[in-house]
Amino acid sequence: MSETLLSILCGQDGWHWLDNTNTITFNKNGTGELVCRYELIVWIAAEFEWKPQSPESLDQVVDVSGIGPTRKDPPQPISQFDIELTLAKRRIPSMRGPDAQRRRMNESLLTDDAFLPKTYTVRLERGNFLTPYDAMLPPEKEDQYHPRFALRLVFDKSPYPPQHEWKEPGMGPDATKMWEWKEFVGRESADLKMRADRHAWWKDCVVS
Repeated sequence: MSETLLSILCGQDGWHWLDNTNTITFNKNGTGELVCRYELIVWIAAEFEWKPQSPESLDQVVDVSGIGPTRKDPPQPISQFDIELTLAKRRIPSMRGPDAQRRRMNESLLTDDAFLPKTYTVRLERGNFLTPYDAMLPPEKEDQYHPRFALRLVFDKSPYPPQHEWKEPGMGPDATKMWEWKEFVGRESADLKMRADRHAWWKDCVVS
């Protein structure tokens, strides 16, 4: 299946580090959303503006077929491109209600430097991926209970602000270290999950 890089980048319902709680979303109109939270704690729920450094780079048509059957297969690089991303202080729509307004996030927790334009080199890969969070689980648990994704974005540096751009990093961010998160997965695939389940079933049969 062939698609433009732009349609792939913006065609996902968010790119995930962990399910829907830590995501980055790109829209074709040059806007996007960055979310970082843990349970009821929300550090970032901000809109951003973005643009490719070379607009024609996202017009490239690529083939995203041929996904590997197991996570042991190495990821296949599709393309690499540079973008400029500027985090805004505006909250995402779901965080603008009266209850959410009482929460401290975005500019309440970040310094002004966090909202300056930054340039990123992004690599798009295809394969059989868990979320980066789930990938840290023991191998005996990962295949049976967690969704699989066909695509992955790898940033040269995290889109989350670095430690020195937090006003009080010791209040939670230092423990989470979200500034180390550089990989986000997209395009959840039931077919890849089914293959992973079959792989786990076969492995259990061999062991037993």
